[in-house]
Amino acid sequence: MQSHLCPNCGCYLQSFAPVRFGNIACLEPGSVLYEERSINLPKCQYLVVEALVKARGRGLTRSALANCVGTDINNETISKYIERLRVRFRTLDPHFDQIRVLQGFGAYSWVFKDARSKATTERMLRAVGIGGLRQG
Repeated sequence: MQSHLCPNCGCYLQSFAPVRFGNIACLEPGSVLYEERSINLPKCQYLVVEALVKARGRGLTRSALANCVGTDINNETISKYIERLRVRFRTLDPHFDQIRVLQGFGAYSWVFKDARSKATTERMLRAVGIGGLRQG
């Protein structure tokens, strides 16, 4: 991962580093690798997935997810994004069940599932021009 200084404030900037949690990897804005298959997602849906993956199984409330998206959206909109994401992932895996709702909390979490083959995932990432992954 490379660091640069912001020309405006002098803070350190880091280039995008992919994040993996089990069988999913957030590659770059809008693109994820799920079960060794690449998926392109609209910006808001990608931001929801990225937040859930970075939370590493911890629950995120709808309002926390709305903050990650960075727009003025309501709980129903987040619920709709989750619904659309489930439909999208089920086109690849009809048994997809990794986005869980935490009843009574208005929160969601991403359930960890092992990648089929870490070596295969690493090969695919190199094929799309991305080096190693960090786990966090």
